Amino acid sequence: MNKIINRLKESSYLLHIVTLMTGTLMGQAIMLLSVPILTRLYNPSEFGIYSLFFAIASMVGMVSSLSYEQAIMLPKSNRDAQVLVFLSIITTIMITIILSIVIYLFNQFFIEYFKNSKYLLWLLPFATLSIGLLQIFDAYSTRKEFYRKIATTKMSASIATVTIQSGSRYIFKLNGLVVGKILSDMFALFLLISFHIKKNTLRLKYLSKRRLKANIKRHENFPKYQMASNLTNSISQNIPLFLFSSLFSPAISGFYALTYRVMVVPMILISNSTRSVYYQKASKMYANREDIYPLYKNTTLGLLKIFIIPLIIIIFFGKDIFSFIFGSEWEESGLIAQISVIWFMFGFISPPTTVMFNIFSLQKIRLIVQITTLFARALAIYIGYFFYNSYIISLTLFIAVGVIHNGGMIIYIYSKIQDNRRNL
Repeated sequence: MNKIINRLKESSYLLHIVTLMTGTLMGQAIMLLSVPILTRLYNPSEFGIYSLFFAIASMVGMVSSLSYEQAIMLPKSNRDAQVLVFLSIITTIMITIILSIVIYLFNQFFIEYFKNSKYLLWLLPFATLSIGLLQIFDAYSTRKEFYRKIATTKMSASIATVTIQSGSRYIFKLNGLVVGKILSDMFALFLLISFHIKKNTLRLKYLSKRRLKANIKRHENFPKYQMASNLTNSISQNIPLFLFSSLFSPAISGFYALTYRVMVVPMILISNSTRSVYYQKASKMYANREDIYPLYKNTTLGLLKIFIIPLIIIIFFGKDIFSFIFGSEWEESGLIAQISVIWFMFGFISPPTTVMFNIFSLQKIRLIVQITTLFARALAIYIGYFFYNSYIISLTLFIAVGVIHNGGMIIYIYSKIQDNRRNL
């Protein structure tokens, strides 16, 4: 134990990861412990609508900054980084306004899509705005190495989410799944913005027309390729929610949504924390012409070792675990977990790979891969529906495409890192 503690003290890289993980661990533990309560308060169809809502909000929110927030980590100059923050905020607000206009013009379509839950329509812009701004300030906080604040914010947001979602149904008999998540995201955003104001990390005086144009030009690949790539990937990841609901039933989407919510916990806890710190460190190393390979290899293999035990447990006991924890009504989610656990494993170990596309300016390549994968995943689900009328077969084919996609990306980035080593 002392050896581990001393190693953490000596390595700022590991210490930053552990700092993010600690706060995220507390937040995700709260969220995970709340799921058995929520599955007894809400039915699969309600979870399905909730998941569809945030699938749309997350997809739009993720690209609302035109992906400029992903460039915040890259400039050597902190002034340029601040300009990118302001640019990201401006574009996020503009996209939210456009979304509101679209909702107004196609009001009836959205009402039917959300099964006549009309109140959800006008919550969508608020959800999108909070998601978009939150990722901007999360990225800038990572650049500034405010890891402790990010961790405490995530924990506070989780407490707020659970309290509102469970309390609104148990006390007031209302469906608070969507409202609870939106309010907690806004609360987290308030905490981060307040902290940056306190630290005086953002100054409008750096937002000159010349510097703004220079950064738009310098990082033009992000709106041109990275944004489309992120949107395509998000649609690709969420396509089971959309298609299962329309081809099969909202309940099937609910089962899948619960599986995803539970299985994604280790990604949020460990994988995403690692991604943030890895991106910050690898960007600096690349800018200084240092060898990234040892960091990439150790980080990816380290993540793989962590996932081995959960992989074995889910494969053999997935249905029993889900049925026992969440209630017999949700046993189907356990079966989905058993089928998809390999895909989740590849997603867990992929963050060091995905950020290397940004560092190596390979956004165009990634976009082509994402578009190809999206069509392959949609085709996989439709094959399962039209030829077998089975969502299990649709899901299995979908997972196979995902595994091939992630495995191919790892091999491709590995080769690019080796090419980069030879040119150092």
